[in-house]
Amino acid sequence: YAAYFKVNPFPERFRTGDLKINTVSSEGKSLKYAIEGKDNTILRIDLDKEISPGRAVVLDLDYLVVIPHMYGRFGWHKNITSLLRWYPILSVLDKEGWHNYPFYPYHQPYFSEAALYSVKLTVPGGEVVIHSGILKSEARNADGTRTLFVESELPLRDFGLTLSPDYKVKSLETEGIKINSYYLEGDALYAQKALDSAAGLIKFYAEKFIPYPYKEFNIAPSFLAYGGTQSSNLILIDTRVYRLPEFLQRYFDFLIVHETGHQWFYNIVGSDEYKEMVIDEGMNSSFVLQYLAQKYGQEAEVMVLPKALSWLIPSFSFQRAQLDRYSFVAKNGLDSPVQGELSSFQEPSSIFSITYGKGSKIWEMLNYAVGEEVFQKIMQRYFNEYTFKNIALSDIKALAEAEAGTDLSWFFQQWFKTSKKCDYAVKEVKDNKVILENRAEIRMPVELKIEFADGTTQKLSWDGLGKEKEFLIEPFKTIKSVQLDPEKRLLDLDRVNNNWKRKIDLKLVPLYYPIYEIPVFLKDDAYSLVFGPQIGSDLGVRSSLQKPQDNILYLSSGYNFGEQRIKNVLGFQQRHLGGRLLKWGIEAFDYNDTSGKDDQDGFKLYLRKELWPVSYGLADENDHLSLYLLKNRDFKSALTSGGLEDIRNLYYRRQDEAIIGLNLKLGRYGPYPDLLNGWKFISTLENAEHFLGGDTFFWRLANELSRYGSLYPKQAIAARFKLGLGYPPDKGLFQLGGENGLRGFAYKTINGSQALMFNLEYRQDLIDNLNVRFLDNILGLDKIQGVGFFDIGKSWFTSFNERSFKKDAGLGLRLHFTLGSFLEKFVLRLDAALALSQPKAKRHYWLGFGHMF
Repeated sequence: YAAYFKVNPFPERFRTGDLKINTVSSEGKSLKYAIEGKDNTILRIDLDKEISPGRAVVLDLDYLVVIPHMYGRFGWHKNITSLLRWYPILSVLDKEGWHNYPFYPYHQPYFSEAALYSVKLTVPGGEVVIHSGILKSEARNADGTRTLFVESELPLRDFGLTLSPDYKVKSLETEGIKINSYYLEGDALYAQKALDSAAGLIKFYAEKFIPYPYKEFNIAPSFLAYGGTQSSNLILIDTRVYRLPEFLQRYFDFLIVHETGHQWFYNIVGSDEYKEMVIDEGMNSSFVLQYLAQKYGQEAEVMVLPKALSWLIPSFSFQRAQLDRYSFVAKNGLDSPVQGELSSFQEPSSIFSITYGKGSKIWEMLNYAVGEEVFQKIMQRYFNEYTFKNIALSDIKALAEAEAGTDLSWFFQQWFKTSKKCDYAVKEVKDNKVILENRAEIRMPVELKIEFADGTTQKLSWDGLGKEKEFLIEPFKTIKSVQLDPEKRLLDLDRVNNNWKRKIDLKLVPLYYPIYEIPVFLKDDAYSLVFGPQIGSDLGVRSSLQKPQDNILYLSSGYNFGEQRIKNVLGFQQRHLGGRLLKWGIEAFDYNDTSGKDDQDGFKLYLRKELWPVSYGLADENDHLSLYLLKNRDFKSALTSGGLEDIRNLYYRRQDEAIIGLNLKLGRYGPYPDLLNGWKFISTLENAEHFLGGDTFFWRLANELSRYGSLYPKQAIAARFKLGLGYPPDKGLFQLGGENGLRGFAYKTINGSQALMFNLEYRQDLIDNLNVRFLDNILGLDKIQGVGFFDIGKSWFTSFNERSFKKDAGLGLRLHFTLGSFLEKFVLRLDAALALSQPKAKRHYWLGFGHMF
């Protein structure tokens, strides 16, 4: 006979932390125990007798927890200590047996029974302690500490706490519930907003489901490194969220209400978050969207921009944010069934796209399939019958079928257990005939709206059976438009084909920049035609015709004052070829010199396979393999035209040159953008031949390997080794001078057909936690870092010995900035370098973005 507990919930994340079991006993008798499981996170206790149904046994566990210095829900940083899931928690035992799940680093594999807690805490005297229970009494001890006696008056899913001497608090009472919003100095404004947000959601859920059953609810800031997390009667919000720009106050509201909603979907009614996360995360996300729609409107935008900026910066709705990332995942072959183990998802970030985004829409579609009245009865029984219990998808299916009075296996099977797609389309409209088709695998009932030339409309429906459905419309009426699923009730993967005639959304913008080529900022049921002025290195105009997520055709024309040339560019990109992370594109250019002496034309043709679904940040080159063909240009990187590439220290003539190339980038490193650990490898192979007007021939191979390591908490070292090989030996194929190579030397001063280079940087934080904010927290300066570096390398033609190694050393500063508090980070680089063993050497200064490597 044995009992199982979940222990040591962060085995891979404990740096100095540990959980040690000293003794286990029952009724004074020692019991045998063992730590097991593939990641050693399961405590098995051998019982000395069988426990009969309805009986209990008392276990005494003596254990030691060393709290690690780290961000997250379990650890300490600065003056805040957060303890969620920090003690042995009894595994769930049900008809399937013991649920002894492994640790999973990318989400919360929680599954536990609700229980009553009685806790005695001894803490330093100055600590403000926030916890899941009710404080019954408190005693001050002779050594200056305090002992708190805490109990839960109702069952809790877990007992969490966070403590700090720096916490301040704002409180309010509503519906007999005291809501406490704790905050740090300077964050009172958002603490008040958190109170209001939580109170609004508690009222909404109480009316929709059941009232919040506890007397208190707590909100507290912590150093999480992500938005927020939940415990019973307690949610933790990352400290950076309290410093969001004012125009993102709705996003702050969303974070607060999402975590607050888990008091219903996790604490009150539990579920298996390792295998069926779609229950608590999907349901909660669905109803949170309903709350936000009620509060801000059905198409409520995430950003609330001042009038001075709203004309310039586009926004997007919560509804679009819900599904846009899922659309990317599904179209690129990364989809998974929403019901499945956390480890079964193809890529960690897809967990959020699938269980939160797709999952929330599935619950909305169940509402649509059974009807609003039936769905409300299902949710009433959900809470009435499972409060302080655990529920499974099979239980929800049984509730739904009982209330709907019909078999819903077709719905639960295709939406929960498969990764099949839904795509209904208007195939053809001719005279008085409308033909619809199902272009995917999932069957759903779908509505049809027909608008006639005389202004009247007609609504029809199709049960979804079969691959096609033909409707004969009343004769002598001219059809003006046809729209499938006009209320957007279905998780339809391609909404553009839901319309006849296909819609084109003309978007005239005051300033065209890359944000207008991101799908979430465009309509999902129309082709987008975007046009506007473009300001950058060129002054001109740009236009594009886009089908969001699928393809883009773009055209730009501008004048470059530095080059005194008119630059015309025409390009096209097709994404997710074959339903995979594969895209191809072509970009042609024609540069006209106003003096007529430096005209240039050429193109770039590329095929790119993403080897990792997401990059670490906007300025990070994702792992990929690119095959390309160039004429009279380099393989310049761009966020919207092919994707970022890191191809440096190569020389391109850009005239009468045709090149076939291959670029590979692999890496595992972090944290972005100040890399403290990991590695990065980049390889580029190119061949120039006599075709397409090219008059030169060469082969070259450039390989570089970078390594990153942390010496101490505020010190790091980075090293890069680069080797370049080329043929024939008389061609200048590599250039090492400049900001991205040997920094003590100017551009075009160290060239050859072969190259060898080594860069070493020591990075030391000089001023940390600056927290200097500009423009309503849109821009922030968080850290100033000092860098000492040494570069050595050489480039040669025929003989390795024909040239000596060039060396330089220097100092630099790295200014670490944030955008939108924590939404994006970037580094501004300033370097000063001096060539060594060069008597007349001049100091070179360089300015750039990001670390050099």
